[in-house]
Amino acid sequence: MGHAASPGDGFFDEWAARLRQSAERPVVGILLRGSHARRGATEHSDVDLDVLVDDASGAGPANGGPHPVPYAARRAYLAESGGRLTHVSVAVRDVRSWLAHLGEPADWAFGLPVTAPARLLWADPRWRPRLDLPVLCQPADEPRLEELIATLGKVAGARARDDHLGVRLAAADLARLCPSVLRLANPSVRVVSRRYAFAAALDLSVAPSGYRDDMLLCLGARPGSTGQLWAAAARLVTGTVPLVRPYADEIAAVAGLDLADALLDGRLDRYLAQLTNPVPPPRPPRSPEPGQPRWDSSPVPAPRAGQWVTVPVPHAPVTGAHAEQTPPAAGGAARPSALDPAIAARLRRTPDGLVAAVVRQHDTGEVLMVAWMDDEALHRTLTTGRATYWSRSRGEYWVKGATSGHHQYVRSVALDCDGDALLVSVDQVGAACHTGHRTCFFTELPVTVTGEPA
Repeated sequence: MGHAASPGDGFFDEWAARLRQSAERPVVGILLRGSHARRGATEHSDVDLDVLVDDASGAGPANGGPHPVPYAARRAYLAESGGRLTHVSVAVRDVRSWLAHLGEPADWAFGLPVTAPARLLWADPRWRPRLDLPVLCQPADEPRLEELIATLGKVAGARARDDHLGVRLAAADLARLCPSVLRLANPSVRVVSRRYAFAAALDLSVAPSGYRDDMLLCLGARPGSTGQLWAAAARLVTGTVPLVRPYADEIAAVAGLDLADALLDGRLDRYLAQLTNPVPPPRPPRSPEPGQPRWDSSPVPAPRAGQWVTVPVPHAPVTGAHAEQTPPAAGGAARPSALDPAIAARLRRTPDGLVAAVVRQHDTGEVLMVAWMDDEALHRTLTTGRATYWSRSRGEYWVKGATSGHHQYVRSVALDCDGDALLVSVDQVGAACHTGHRTCFFTELPVTVTGEPA
């Protein structure tokens, strides 16, 4: 559909003169903004005008002069033009506050920088050099990682209280914050309107898996239950943090060194795991039946740091819920998987459909642990960058570090010559062993050589 022509210059000149005459303060400039200024108006578009006023005497409030006009002071009119009514939206603003406002991020731009066309309709000659701006530029917002993390906590809190409306409100706030953080890892983009900002925020090239769908869900542009909203919010944040880890210096400049250090040393991952996998309260001990011995009622010890946990990924992210259990088939791949068929064809699996995975630290070669993967666990490991395994005892997928914070960020995966073992090179955060040791191979065995080698 083509755009409607803007009202003629006579229409704008008439309104500029009318607004200058009716203003209670000296007018120094009148600008046309919005869709008419960027030549994108339709027959339904408003005419947006900024009337900039000043105290010509220079006397401020402290000297008995008038107070600055608030930035949001507005008046509205319905004007007839060409047989149609047009909504004219007028914002009367203090010129100095208006100029200062251009140095601040736009609250509608999802944290992205703004370059919005404008048209100067009239200006006092003394102010014209400062107001004759073909575009109005506003900077990008700071990477608000701290606020993003705090907002995930609000979503978690509302969910724990069964506050469905609170979940939706906090999830929408979280989605609006997310692009300001992801902007660090993405090419620079400038936006001209709220609609363009929305589209640009959804189309960031460096983003977590499922980012666009999760953003639409959290922003209320796609229907979903509160449980789905919570899962989407958790995916957005836990997927964003690894992507901005290389930009810790920029985070430090905004939020301080402690948050930047936490981003690097694993504390932030542990905190997110704490939010997304809350530990259920212990059950109170049962009183013994009359005549029965009283057993020790002390609480069960908490899991040690680094203990493995099971979580469903990536479609049902870190929620503490158990993954669907599928009984393994005899021989071959045990469960349906999206693994590349070319890779799947090279695997030689156990009768349970599994392949051994030897895990090592990528830069030192230190062997950390051995676990098992089926086709789907390997697919998730290769596509999410997070080491994902199959638990034979529990019949579930689990992501290393999802609760403990001792994550494994995958650098490479290699298949051995026989196809029955994988070498997974990772960046290990904290302990790899569920005992709290750095490596599972911490028990040295004596080696006794009884004779000379042949």
